[in-house]
Parts: sequence; structure tokens; C-alpha cells
Amino acid sequence: MVTVRAIILGLVLSFLIAAGEPWALMQLQASPLCADFSTGGAIFLFFLFILIVHFSLKRLCPGKALNPGELATIYIMMIVACAVPSWGFTLNLIGLLAGLYYFATPNNRWEELIHPHLPAHLVPADRQAIQYFYEGLPRGVRLPWLVWFKPLSYWFLFIVVFYLLCLSLMVMLRRQWVEREKLTYPLTELPEAMAAEGKPFYRQRLLWFGFLFPLFIYSLNGLHVIFPLFPAPQLSHYISICRRTFSIPIKVYFEVIGLAFLVPTDVLLSVWFFSLVMMLLTGHLNQIGFSIGPFQPYSDPAHEAISCQSLGALLVLSLYCLWNAREHLKTVLAEVRNKSRCFSQNEVMSYRACFWCFCFSLLFVFWWLHRTGLPLWPALFFTVATVLIFLGITRIIAQTGLAYYRAPVIPSVLTLQTFGTAHLGPVGLSALGLTFAWAADLRTLVMTSLANGLKLATTFKINGRRLLLAIAATAVLSLFASAWSTLLIGYKHGAINIPLWHLKGLPNFAMGWVRNLILSPQPVGRVQCGFIAIGAGLMFLLLSLRYFFNWWPLSPIGLAVGIPYPVYMTWFSVFLAWMVKVGIMKYGGARVYQQAKYFFLGLVLGSFVTAGLWNVIAFLTRTPGIKFTLG
Repeated sequence: MVTVRAIILGLVLSFLIAAGEPWALMQLQASPLCADFSTGGAIFLFFLFILIVHFSLKRLCPGKALNPGELATIYIMMIVACAVPSWGFTLNLIGLLAGLYYFATPNNRWEELIHPHLPAHLVPADRQAIQYFYEGLPRGVRLPWLVWFKPLSYWFLFIVVFYLLCLSLMVMLRRQWVEREKLTYPLTELPEAMAAEGKPFYRQRLLWFGFLFPLFIYSLNGLHVIFPLFPAPQLSHYISICRRTFSIPIKVYFEVIGLAFLVPTDVLLSVWFFSLVMMLLTGHLNQIGFSIGPFQPYSDPAHEAISCQSLGALLVLSLYCLWNAREHLKTVLAEVRNKSRCFSQNEVMSYRACFWCFCFSLLFVFWWLHRTGLPLWPALFFTVATVLIFLGITRIIAQTGLAYYRAPVIPSVLTLQTFGTAHLGPVGLSALGLTFAWAADLRTLVMTSLANGLKLATTFKINGRRLLLAIAATAVLSLFASAWSTLLIGYKHGAINIPLWHLKGLPNFAMGWVRNLILSPQPVGRVQCGFIAIGAGLMFLLLSLRYFFNWWPLSPIGLAVGIPYPVYMTWFSVFLAWMVKVGIMKYGGARVYQQAKYFFLGLVLGSFVTAGLWNVIAFLTRTPGIKFTLG
């Protein structure tokens, strides 16, 4: 049951997440806790809330203590909030909108090549206000909220509709993924145990052994930042291969190890095996100088050919998910056609509402992209490609529990390769540059948070309709809270003084890409599309092998994961988790696995609680740069 007090508490904690993440990143340069699918900020605050508030209520007023369903509702709201403030949307958006004017110079010619093609209602008009954002607000001058009100209002309207699209799609697929395919959803296991098991969960000795491990190691690194003479353990190493044309990282992330341990061994094997093979192939292709075209944004560190193959596999994975769900989707359509039939009593929305909301949202996104400057067919292609890529990412996270991930190729690059610059023109290319705020280097998605949230709602049998209101309120609150916090800190300290990618790297990277394409047009990427087709064919082959041969050891999902930067950095941690889990399952069996699971849940909990506590210590000691998560 979703109670009023659960919604109020969830909104308060969501506000702290949405406003606190920009503050932690901009002012402290500390560990990002909302940048990735792991939603570490929600885990940290949820842990403190249960220990301080929930257990106090249980001891002092047992009759007023929160039940597991209320705790799950609060956590669902928090993970939705985690997907908004930083890499999810807001910091990307404000950094891009401000930077595309502030960093314009006569040398890069943005003012001549790009600015005339930008929709006036989507960008702030006052150049002085933008200068103040980067250089600090003069004493006695008020913060120019009104300059940002109009463009942010339009952007927030768009992103809310896009979130509605994500919610509709996840509701229509929830029963297929949760009840029919029974995906593991590793990211939900820790909050599920924290909310459902109560005090017995916190009395598990192995949990605290796992908790203390990252607490000790990460704290040594934190002390080293404050006191440089203090020794710190080294958790990373790089191995150069192929005549130093490529390096393979050997890095340990305790949160990745803990989450990966919850994943089936065949999936783990697939992820680290394909990652290693792709890294070796990338090194070989770099060594021989093979190229299929210029570098494209966010495809690194993989070779372009490898990235395109991973994208082809990812698109096939998305289409396979829809094909595999065809019987269930027929049920959805049956309810849409026949008002007297209802198969969605326990869903957040009725299937009828989901279907029409999805259609409306899809058309709105297409219309929006066309209005920003994309020609008709590229706008339609971009819309469909984005939905398929986001769906594939969500499926990967639901099945693999990867703490850190991003798409191997972003929708803007796929659109460019499909149509070429001649068909897009300067206006269309400028519109693609604006999509970097919401559909490019996204390491967290509201769609994925919603998928995990609906899994928790199923587990705790939470009332669906009231949960919809809680999710909607959280999304809107998080947008405004994160924008308020970002602008406030930027104008106070001067964004140019803050070493943060969103504020300086992103606008230069995105607009530099657009500028180069305008000055140096590119044809249709036939070779790139050919490698996408090869990846799609390989994925179809792996799916067929998996379907016809039960003994086939490799899950197809590893090919779709690829080696984007987050996977490149964390593959070795996945390998360690696989190796330990195989040993436990072989020599200890299911009983030992169930006991050992608490240790690995402790690794996850300890990693994010330690990162959160050291963010507080960084604030108290005024020490920037204490960072443990991937960043």
C-alpha cells in the first residue's frame, strides 16, 4: 500500500538526492552517487533512513513503524530521482546550453556555424547571464532565474513526456520480464533484503564482513587524499598490448564485484569473455592501422568497427525482447481493443492507458526533434533508434546488474551514419548536438530505474495507481531541485572554476563534433552500417545457438554489452565475481551460495555507504577530490 507518509518521506529524500548530487560534484568534486545504474545515492540514504528513522520508530512507537511496502515505495522514488540530476539529464543540459555560447570563439566559429540554427526558445538568450554562470555572479547582482525559466520549461516538458514513454513501455513489458522470463534484476536484491528482512538482515555477520572490506580500503584512499604521506592501496593496473597501442585495465571495484555475484554464471562469463576478446581485437586493429572512418563520440575505447558490431547486437537484443514478448503484447492489445477486458489490475497504469500514452509520447518526441531542426525521416529514425537503444540498455541492466554502463554507439552517431551530413544539413547537425543533453553519454536512465522499481513493486505487492503519482511527483521535483542546485552553485562559485565534464568538456565535445561535420561533411557510413549488420548477424547466431543447444555456455548478452568505457574499466571485477561464484557453486552448492550472498551484498552496501560518508567528510574538511566510484 502506498501511503501518504511514504510519498512525503520519499519526496524529501528524493529532493536531497536531486539537489545534493550537483552539490557533491560541483563543490566537492567527490564520488558521484547518482551517475550510474547502481543508484548509490539511493542506497546510501536508504541505509541511513532505515538505521536512524525506521529502527527508531520500531523501538519507540512500534505501531507507527513503516512496513516493507512503504520502505520499498520510498526506495523506488529515490532511484527515479537518481536518474535525473547528473549524467541522466540536468547537469548535461545546463552545461551544454551555457557552454555552447560561453566557449564560442572566433577560432571555432560556433557563432557563425551553429548558433543561427539553434531554436531560440530552447537556449538562454542573455549572454551576460551565461558569462556570470561561468565566472561567478558579481556582488549585489541577483541570480538571473528568469533567463533560464523559459528554455528549461520547454526542456522539462519534453523530458517529462519522454519519461512517460519510458514508463508506458516498462509497464507493458513488466509481466513478461518479471513473471514470465523471471529476469534476475540484481540491482533490486539489496534494497529488497533491506526492506523485507528487517533487523535479521542487519544481524548477518557475513554482511558486515563484506561491508567492512570496502570501508577499510576506500577509507585508506580517502585518508591519503587528506594526508598525502598516508599510504594508500593501489586497486588498478594497466597491461599494454599490441606494441602499446592499447591497454587492458586491471581494476577492482567492490560494488561491481558484489552486484556481479548475484548474476547467473553464464551471463558473467559472457560479459567478461566478450569484453576481453573485444579488447584484444581493438588492440590488433589499432596495431595494423585498420580504420573505418573518423572517430565518433562515446565509442571509445573500442575500435569503431567493434563499437558498430556491439550496436548491431544491441539492436537485435531489443528486437528479440519485443519478439519474445509477442504473446504478452497481444494481451496488451486485446485490452486496448476491448474496453470490457482488463488484464492490468495490478499495474501502475492500465494497458489501455499505457498504449495510448506510449503512442502520444512517441509522436511528441518525433515532433519535438523535427521542430528542433532534424529533417522528417532522420527525426523519425532517431526516435525509433533511441527507444530501441534505451530498451536494450534496460534489458542489459535487468539481466546483468552492471553498475556502470553506456551504449556502445549513441543515437546521434547512428543517425549520422545512416543519412550522412548532406541529408541532415547544418540545421539537422545542430539539432543532433542538442541531443547530447539527453541521449548521448548516459550512464543512467529513468527507464532502467522504472524497470527496477516495477520489479520491487511486484515483490512487495504495492498498489500500482498510487505509485504512479509518487513516481510522477518525484520526476518533476527532481528536475526542478537539480536545476536549482546546479544554477545556484554555478553562479556562486563560477562554473569555469569547477573541473567537471558536464560544464566544460561536454559543450566543447558536442559542439566541436557538430562544427567538424559542418566543415568536413561525411557521406552515408556504408562501412559502419556493414559492421552493424555483422554484429546483428553474430547476435542472431548466438541467440540461435542458445535456443537450439542447451549446453551452449555463452549468453548472447555479452556481445551486446561490448566494451564502452564503463565496461572497459570494470570487466576485471566482473571476472573476479565469476571466478568466485563458479568456485562456490561447484564446491559449496546452493546452500553455501545463499550464505555467501550476504558477504557480497555487504560489499555493495559498504562501497556506497563509504562513498557517501566520505562525501560528508570532504565537506567537513573542505577537501575536494575524494572519489571512489567510477566518476
